[in-house]
Amino acid sequence: MKRMFVHYIIFSALLLMVIGAFLYANKPLEKDKYMEITVASGDTLWKLAKEYEGQHQLSTTEFINWVIDVNHLSSQRIVAGEKIVIPVLKSKEDKSLVVSK
Repeated sequence: MKRMFVHYIIFSALLLMVIGAFLYANKPLEKDKYMEITVASGDTLWKLAKEYEGQHQLSTTEFINWVIDVNHLSSQRIVAGEKIVIPVLKSKEDKSLVVSK
């Protein structure tokens, strides 16, 4: 009986952790905390990843995938005049950019 109780406790704890992880992973991203830019003529996601490289800690591929996912883009192609959110946090203290991951 004691062994069954221990298994029940372990199973319950694991179940709560899985549910918690699921809820955390599905938490919507607060886009207003990130920098929004207007795409200029000739810009590419690769170019933007390199341009803001000192302000985020993502690889170029991670940067591009983040932008595609958050902005719901169908491809890596971006168009001049389009507004997109990039993975660079806006600082509330001094209005400068801070590292994001």
